[in-house]
Order: sequence, then structure tokens, then C-alpha cells
Amino acid sequence: MRKKVKTDEEEVLERKHAEEALNRKAKAGIHADVCTTPLKMAKGHIRKKPLVKTITCKKCGKSFKTNSDRNLCFDCQKN
Repeated sequence: MRKKVKTDEEEVLERKHAEEALNRKAKAGIHADVCTTPLKMAKGHIRKKPLVKTITCKKCGKSFKTNSDRNLCFDCQKN
């Protein structure tokens, strides 16, 4: 009788461990798909703003390119 009880307990433990392993695998697969899908979709749809802008100077009217938020050209800013 003791051998049967031990084998039953062992079978229960094996089933429990097998179910836990399946749950871990399922969660890992779903997690990876859910996290990476929006990033892959957004890569093609999002446009990045250009860093260099063309601005016309308020003092002299000369147009120039810069990456800062200035309203004056370099010459007018020095004076």
C-alpha cells in the first residue's frame, strides 16, 4: 500500500511540475509577442522631426539653418 501511495504522490508532483512548466512557456511566448508587436508597427508609422530647421532672421531677413530655437542669425546675434 505504501508503494502505491508514493507512486500516486510522485505522479501528482510530476503533473504539477509539468503544468507549471507549460504555464511558464505560454506566458513567455505571449509576453514577447505583446511587447514587440507595437514597436514593430510604430517603426514604420512614426515620422521623426528633423533636427535642423530653416529660419529667417527677424532683423535682417536672411534665411539660415540651425538646430537651436533662435530667431536671429549669427551675425545679428553678435551685434
